[in-house]
Amino acid sequence: MSGPGWSIASWWSDPSPWPDLPSLFTGGLPAEQVGSRETNDLLGALVADARGEAFLAWHRYQIAAELHTRLVGAESDDHALLLHDGFADCAARIAVSQAISQGAAEKFLHQAVALRDRLPQVAQRLRDGRITAELVVKIISRTELVDGQPYAAAVDAEIAAELDAHTTAWSAHRLRDMCDRIIFRHHPDAVRERRRQALDKRGVHSTNTGDGMGEISATMAAENVRIAAEAVRKLADAVCDNDERTRQQRASDAMFALLSGTPFECLCGVDTCTAVIPEATTVPPADAKIVIHVVCDEATLDGAEHAGFIDGYGVIDDAHVRELAARKDAVIKPLVPEGTEPDPDGGFTLDAHLPSDPYRLSSALEMFIRIRDAYSVIPGNDTPAWRADIDHVAEYNHADPARGGQTEPDNLNVKDRFSHIRKTFGSWLDDQYRDRHGRLRTEFITPEGLVIAGDTESMEKLFPGLRRIRFKPPPPAADKSTDTTTPPPPTPPTRSTPRVAAKHARRQQERERNRQRRKEAEAAETQDEQRGDGPRHGPPPTQ
Repeated sequence: MSGPGWSIASWWSDPSPWPDLPSLFTGGLPAEQVGSRETNDLLGALVADARGEAFLAWHRYQIAAELHTRLVGAESDDHALLLHDGFADCAARIAVSQAISQGAAEKFLHQAVALRDRLPQVAQRLRDGRITAELVVKIISRTELVDGQPYAAAVDAEIAAELDAHTTAWSAHRLRDMCDRIIFRHHPDAVRERRRQALDKRGVHSTNTGDGMGEISATMAAENVRIAAEAVRKLADAVCDNDERTRQQRASDAMFALLSGTPFECLCGVDTCTAVIPEATTVPPADAKIVIHVVCDEATLDGAEHAGFIDGYGVIDDAHVRELAARKDAVIKPLVPEGTEPDPDGGFTLDAHLPSDPYRLSSALEMFIRIRDAYSVIPGNDTPAWRADIDHVAEYNHADPARGGQTEPDNLNVKDRFSHIRKTFGSWLDDQYRDRHGRLRTEFITPEGLVIAGDTESMEKLFPGLRRIRFKPPPPAADKSTDTTTPPPPTPPTRSTPRVAAKHARRQQERERNRQRRKEAEAAETQDEQRGDGPRHGPPPTQ
């Protein structure tokens, strides 16, 4: 309806139609049953709601794009110089109707047009709930450089294919890296230009936040951010254990001390304080070395147009890699030690563990795992690999290593400290395996038995050379039939099975059940592909 007598107020005053929707729209969980359903049902409903929100976001973008078509159309670019043009007038309607600022409305309209014109296949994935509304904004932002380029459709299709290969929610940092590596492969110069433009915008900013407080921030090259942040962290951690400030409070005080050249002190108030606080102009301790890990192919250092990666930051262009490698303080360490003889197929086989301890990773395997995973494998966790722990997925059996949990690549991954502790001492379980396409996949099982798929994105896609590196298999189990040594008399246990052994056995049984479930799912997927039905994306996580 339109015309002088029509008012938008009725849209706000009428009751919302959403509470009357069938429970199908909320994952089969009516609102009145929330308090009586199982934990897994509640988690599944959250997944369903997130997919519903994605559809609503797509619907809103569709409406905004149609408004743009009607009110702006193919308006000449000359109008972009005007303060009040058709685009601004279209956005003004959205702004007033939604009670948002003109700037916010124009940003929303730009996003809608980008999905319509530049990323139509990504838009379809938003509609289908393959990506959230928050993360689709990141895709729009990361792909601005491809607008109007001949390869724009290919970038759209490749990102959509990656979204289809994902069976769970994307982590923001992995989504960003995925977009960057795809764009870099099509147009490295565009990525380099974006970095040059970003460097031109570096600066320091301060804001009055009220209540006698303010905020200071700076934009600078990624490696400088890592160095500055590490310097603040090291100074903040120089206090003794009796200092009652939080880590963030200490970091704030440390940053001021470093910027102003004033002393930073431990505030424990104890006469016997053991803190060693350096001079205001040094970074604690005075001889500390701040390490930034940069990963690249050897060919990139020789001039090839391959992307690199900064630990804790993400994908960088080849020119940036070479700039960092040319620094006087740069140390270049190859993953494959010099002098290693290649295998007949051109790959390399390295030691997986220390000769004296099959539990301890070799330096080569540790570096390999950190490069491959890049971040904590826990979905949504962006802890950089070099600040996280490496965990044996299936627990290492110290009593009989040959029985499982070996120190080998597919049984190791990177976890942030909290998640590592939660698994070790809690009831959470994870599993890691290669699917029928050779992709490394991780699954997480909650204490209630809910299976949640992990990320499929790894650095193997950015650095395919990782697939040419292999590690020596674990030693075979000892043949006890030829063992002539006399074992010591057994000590009667206080339990029929030691507690840790029992927990490991339960976890192994759970993993076997999940492996059987995966085999059945893969068999069904193969049959679908043979019939031409396409791949199965599957329902929300189930028990």
